[in-house]
Amino acid sequence: MQTVPTETQTQTYEKRDQEKTAPTKKTLPFVTPAIDVLQSENGFLIVADVPGVKPADLDVQFDKDTLHVVARREQAGFAYRRSFTLSRDIDPEGISAELTDGVLTLTLPKHASRRARTIQVKKNG
Repeated sequence: MQTVPTETQTQTYEKRDQEKTAPTKKTLPFVTPAIDVLQSENGFLIVADVPGVKPADLDVQFDKDTLHVVARREQAGFAYRRSFTLSRDIDPEGISAELTDGVLTLTLPKHASRRARTIQVKKNG
């Protein structure tokens, strides 16, 4: 007589099979990269030294006012990691990243409504 697995047993088997076949990312020790933060009236520029990192090994995410940067160097056996809590003046949709010769440049623009501007005074009468 063959028994039919219960729903709980089926979920357990599926989870076990997924764990066996799912690719795993090796957890690497991390170091904090050297950075420069530059501010202008239009926003911020963050420049981070991440030598030996390729664009495919870079993960930049924005979540709940925090910008997370992880750059993996598996052959060297470590990852660069840094997080920044951002002002609400920053426009998260405008954040961009560029990697050139081991230097990561993050551009964080301010919302247009938050930028400094000159108000023209009109003559009345």
